[in-house]
Amino acid sequence: MIIKLAWLNIWRNPVRTGVVMAAVVIGIWALVFLLGFFNGMVDSYINATIESRTSHLQIHHPEFVEDPEVIFYLDPAELFREKLHADNRVKTTAERLVLQGLLSSASGSRGVMVKGVKPEQEKEISALDRKLAEGEYLDVDRRNPILVSKGMGRRLGVSLNQHLVLSFQNVDGEFASGRFRVVGWYDTGNTQEDDMMAFARYDDLLALSLMEESAFHEMAVILHDIKDVPAFQSEFSEVFDDARIRSYTEISPDMVLYNEQIKTMLSIVIIVVMIALLFGIINTMLMAVLERQRELGMLLAIGMNQRKIFSMITLESIIMCVIAAPIGVLIGYGTIGFLGKAGIDLRTWSDGLEQFGIGTLIYPNLGWATYVEIVFALVITAIVAGIYPSIKAISLKPVEAIRKL
Repeated sequence: MIIKLAWLNIWRNPVRTGVVMAAVVIGIWALVFLLGFFNGMVDSYINATIESRTSHLQIHHPEFVEDPEVIFYLDPAELFREKLHADNRVKTTAERLVLQGLLSSASGSRGVMVKGVKPEQEKEISALDRKLAEGEYLDVDRRNPILVSKGMGRRLGVSLNQHLVLSFQNVDGEFASGRFRVVGWYDTGNTQEDDMMAFARYDDLLALSLMEESAFHEMAVILHDIKDVPAFQSEFSEVFDDARIRSYTEISPDMVLYNEQIKTMLSIVIIVVMIALLFGIINTMLMAVLERQRELGMLLAIGMNQRKIFSMITLESIIMCVIAAPIGVLIGYGTIGFLGKAGIDLRTWSDGLEQFGIGTLIYPNLGWATYVEIVFALVITAIVAGIYPSIKAISLKPVEAIRKL
C-alpha cells in the first residue's frame, strides 16, 4: 500500500515531478558525458606517450637506464626479437641506438639525444613517418639523413637539406663525428622533448659508434593488449635475465600521476553533480510535504504510524530517481557510443593540448563499472534527499495540520 500511495502522490503534480525527473536525466547525462570525455583525454595522453616515447615496454642493458653511455648495449638483436615474437602477445618490436651527442652548425651547437632507428620498424612502432611536419622520412635515398624539430633547426640556424655535424663518443672512448643532412622536421606534439631529440638511421650511427653489427641500446616492444603488460614484463624479466625490462609506467611515471589526478577530479565531479541533484530533490519534496500538510495530518489522525509516513515520502524521492536514472544513463550511453566512434575535434585548442601531450581528437569511453557507480550514487542521493522532508512530515501535529488550508 505504501508503494502505491507513493506512486500516486508523485503524479499529483505531474509538471513538478516532470521537472525534477528532467533535471535528474540531464544531470546523469552530463555526468556520463564528462566522465567519458575525461577518460578519453587520459587515454589520448597515454596512447600518445606510448606511441611517441615509451612503447609498452623497453629493454635495455641493466646499467644503461642510470648511465646512458654508448658502451652499455645489448647484443645480438636477432636473439631478442626471436624470443619476443615467439609470444603471440607481441605485436611489433624495434631496436634502437641511443647516443648522447652534440649537433653543430655554423650558427651554434646544441646537446641532443640521437636515436638510431630502422625506418620500417619505426613506422610500425611509433608512426614516426606520420609525425613529419615538413620534409622527407628517413627512408629517403640520401646519405646520412637526420630528422630534427623545427625548434632545434631554428636554434641551430639550419633549413631543410642543410647539413649538421653530429659528435659523440664511440665505444672505444674516442671522439667520433659525422655530417648529416636535415631531410625533415618532425613534431610529436611534445615541443620540450622534440627540441632535445633527433632521429637518424640505425646503420649510419652503428658505423660511427663502432658497435657490434646487431647491437642496440633500446628495444621497444608493443603488445596487442596493454592489459598484458604487467604479466609479460614479469615473465620476460626471467627470460632476459641479463637485461632490464621496464613498462611504460616505469619509464614515464607522470602518466600514473596524471591518471590519478584525473580520477580524483572525476570523483569530485560526481560529488558536485550529486549534491546539486540532492538539493533539487529536497526542495521539491519539501514543497510536496507543505502542500499536503492537511492530508498527512489526516493520515496521522486515523492511525497511520510515523514509520509508514516516513517510508512513503522517502519512496516518492526514490521512485522519481529510479525512473529518471535509466533514461539519463541510456542517453549518456548513446552519446558516448556515438562520440567514441566519431571523436570530438578539439583542433581549436591544439596548441594548448599539445603542450600536455594530448591529441586533438578525443574518443570518449566509459566502462560498465562506472555506469553502475553512477546509478548507485544516485540511489543513495535519492534516499538522503528523502530523509529531511520525511522528518518534516512525521513531525507534523495532526490537529494543527488538519486545520491547514
